[in-house]
Amino acid sequence: MSFNQTRDLLDHAREFHRRLVHFYKGIRHHAVDDTTCKLIEDLIEHELQLESRLTDYEESRPDNTVDTFFKYMLATTDQLFSSYPIPDQVDTDYVIHATRYFDEKLCRFYEGMAGKSMTVEVQDVLKNLQQLEQSEQMVLNKLMLNLQDV
Repeated sequence: MSFNQTRDLLDHAREFHRRLVHFYKGIRHHAVDDTTCKLIEDLIEHELQLESRLTDYEESRPDNTVDTFFKYMLATTDQLFSSYPIPDQVDTDYVIHATRYFDEKLCRFYEGMAGKSMTVEVQDVLKNLQQLEQSEQMVLNKLMLNLQDV
């Protein structure tokens, strides 16, 4: 069993957003129309912003919170992303489905880690991150609805 700090969980979440940017860049050349390309570009920018916000969030937390240890081994995101199917042609429906799938995985990660945390402070950090991710899902839903109206 590995020991990981709360800081490692935040690093894992940042890596998740970086991997999602890589995923979106990989499907961009499969896009079937301009609307899908625009959606992918917006999602890339969105994920880069989230990664940056996680860094800011970590820096605003006290060291005793981000240095708290977990008795838990963090899984890599490699399997999650490599096993997600990519068709030859990508449309907005595919991008929306993929975005919701990955967002749900990240929310479940935060929820699971909050349940494993040994301190209330760390549990609060993870619940805050889960709430942030859920609010970001609402922002993405609005973005996707706006694109469908175009």
